[in-house]
Amino acid sequence: QAKLPVVVIDGRIGLPGPGQPTTHIVKPAMARFPATVENEALSMRLAHALGLLVAAVEARGLDERKFLLVERYDREIGPVGDRLRVHQEDFCQALGHAPEHKYAAEGGPTLKTSFALLRKVSTRPAADVLAMLDTVIFNVIIGNCDAHGKNFSLLYRAGETRLAPLYDLMSTVAYPQVSTRMAMKIASAGSFEEITGDTWAAFARDVGLGAPFVRTRLQELSRLTLDLIGEVADELSRPELSGDAIRDFAEILRQRAL
Repeated sequence: QAKLPVVVIDGRIGLPGPGQPTTHIVKPAMARFPATVENEALSMRLAHALGLLVAAVEARGLDERKFLLVERYDREIGPVGDRLRVHQEDFCQALGHAPEHKYAAEGGPTLKTSFALLRKVSTRPAADVLAMLDTVIFNVIIGNCDAHGKNFSLLYRAGETRLAPLYDLMSTVAYPQVSTRMAMKIASAGSFEEITGDTWAAFARDVGLGAPFVRTRLQELSRLTLDLIGEVADELSRPELSGDAIRDFAEILRQRAL
């Protein structure tokens, strides 16, 4: 997916000057797949509604071109109001994998190594492990196969190392032409169709969590999705977005959460 780093000042989007830290990323609609802006906006807003830590996003339109505006989480305000960069590294970097090996099948990060990384380096490992669990469950609920090692990061801020907010969530199963193979297996399951109750129990053992707790959290997030998806979809009702597409995506997520 094409991405353009930009600066947003008083609501206006511009290109950064030399050495100027960008504030946002523009993600235009993908030509290959319909309504990706609506899909990603719904997925990100739903994640936020469920309590997951995600980057702030805004769907916009310009001359009939739609795009998602994602606020960078690796920035902070300096002493004179300027933007400063905050160091981060994705899980491929943190675990010593080459960026081209972002998928587990290519030798990249796995869920087991990702959870172990958080336990090892996070300043608040318990909180970040639980946040990672919620992310795994959420990606299954929405049907996001592309949760690879470069989509998870560590953020180094104020002497702390924490799991960074999510910034790239989309229901890939909404597009039949996209493979349903997951970027990281859940236990031995390589696709959503292979996930069973036993899969979640094996996953819990792999990442050092209790199976009853994982099952309970799966049920809680599924129930919350059913409770909130309609409200989140309604909040995205605006002229520049396709209401039909949002309703279609919402129904896909609703059916997956049942």
